Amino acid sequence: MRKNYRFIALCAALCLVPSFCISGGEKSEKIYQLYNSTATPKAYRQVLEKAIPRREEAVASRAGLKANAKKRAAAARTAAVSATVAPSSADATFRLGEVYCYPNPAKKVNPVFHIEAGLADKVELAIYNTAGESMHQAALTGIPQLIDDGQGSQYAFEYSWDVSRVASGVYIFGVTARQGDKTLKKTGRCAVIK
Repeated sequence: MRKNYRFIALCAALCLVPSFCISGGEKSEKIYQLYNSTATPKAYRQVLEKAIPRREEAVASRAGLKANAKKRAAAARTAAVSATVAPSSADATFRLGEVYCYPNPAKKVNPVFHIEAGLADKVELAIYNTAGESMHQAALTGIPQLIDDGQGSQYAFEYSWDVSRVASGVYIFGVTARQGDKTLKKTGRCAVIK
């Protein structure tokens, strides 16, 4: 019976600790309370020991992203980069890597779309509301920027979406990358809070 209790506590730790590590507020303080509690089982405490450094890293990286968001948004306003020769330190293979919007949800700031597509000839971004109505479209051309977002340098397009004329809500975005006769597509969601 005692072994079952430890197994259940370990399973609960594996399910609950990531949510404590990622979210802020009350949940983020709860992880420290659980660790310092004398009633916490040993197996659960071992999981918490690994989770606390991950939480602190996530908080630090989130603070760094917020600080750099304005700088990156200003740089992303220009979709095409005026360069004639692309640097060769990154992978130039035509493939869709990470495609995301940050900050997500965008609270009183313009969200920036980050699209890794290698050296694509053209990237099309289409944004729709949940009713399927087209809200915005953009075509990104030229040589993409070489951006290091923590996973090594990658060729990426960044585009800042002006949300001053849209309402708060969830929006669906579709990305279509083209190189010659090859086409790659990806979709995602972003939220705007005003």
